[in-house]
Amino acid sequence: MDFTPLMHHLEGYLRQEKNVPSVDIIVMQNHKELFRYMSGTTDKDRTKPVTADDLYYIYSCTKPMTCTAALQLVEQGKLGLDDPVYQYLPAYKDAFLLKDGERVTVGHTMTVRHLFTMSAGLNYKLKASAVVQKLKENPMASTRELVDGFVQSPLEFAPGERFNYSLCHDVLAAVVEAASGLRFSQYLQKNIWEPLGMKRTGFHPTNAEEENLVWHFKYSAVEDKVLPKREKVCNYCLGENYDSGGAGLFTATEEYVLFADAMACGGVGKNGRRILKSETIDLMRQDQTGIYSVPYGICGKPDPGYGYGLGVRTLVSKGDGQRSAIGEFGWDGAAGSYILMDPAHKLSVFFTMSVTNWVPLLGRHTALRDAVYESLEIE
Repeated sequence: MDFTPLMHHLEGYLRQEKNVPSVDIIVMQNHKELFRYMSGTTDKDRTKPVTADDLYYIYSCTKPMTCTAALQLVEQGKLGLDDPVYQYLPAYKDAFLLKDGERVTVGHTMTVRHLFTMSAGLNYKLKASAVVQKLKENPMASTRELVDGFVQSPLEFAPGERFNYSLCHDVLAAVVEAASGLRFSQYLQKNIWEPLGMKRTGFHPTNAEEENLVWHFKYSAVEDKVLPKREKVCNYCLGENYDSGGAGLFTATEEYVLFADAMACGGVGKNGRRILKSETIDLMRQDQTGIYSVPYGICGKPDPGYGYGLGVRTLVSKGDGQRSAIGEFGWDGAAGSYILMDPAHKLSVFFTMSVTNWVPLLGRHTALRDAVYESLEIE
């Protein structure tokens, strides 16, 4: 193997791409680390070198872990893909549409599968009036209390009608809470983080963890470069008791790759602990889109060759010369994070950075993927 192609690609972020502050990546195969690269700076003043201690908010890269947690409960018979959502969250029975100005209740047709596949009719409006009001009345509102507010506004469409990038996986986290009897963060701690040895991953950082959070940067279209954005906070963390299953996790690169490695190796971590059965992972990466089209990328631009499984992109065609295997799956995040899991080659990749609002950047992930496979000489 020769990692020159991957190194060249990674150096391009820092050398060529609008003042990107830092990049960090780990490539693993069959529980062995093959490649680690980190470069750049992580503070507002661009003086602190990136280190393995740094923590990143990974935004929508949270989603594959949330869906894994829910599939654990499916394996245990505590959750059914085609169960109505209201069986776990009673407020969802009253989910409704507006047709010709009239309220039409459709909550009885919304299933857990619709949450996985983002076809439940929800949107991504974090500041919906009902949510804002709930937080005003109770800033310590829980995940389950706040997601109830999502259906106090009309759905965008009838459940199952089409895909819409939305808060479905935040709702799925609340379903996990209802089905397991645990707060979502506690469920992940017990069933994924501890089994895999993940000790620096969570939703609400301690003071010590905040010290290691990298600064947030934002791409400015006006200045055509990356600028410091704000303090180290996540907009999707609506309160201290809200665990955003869609976009709330912070983690270290060497931590989240442990999850990627386990999923690429049949659900078994490098320490031998199993988090999911291999057949359940096969179900997760099975295309679920059916008759409706899906914008597979998080910003609505389709990634060639990909379908959408149970909360993850999944490669269904290599017609455009994709180098990864059919069934390679994963997702990406709004600040540039990217997770890839390829069971055919027991290959996993976790790449992270901290730049939001830069849509073209996400298109580089396919090039990053191909650089990994070229470096490993995998066709």
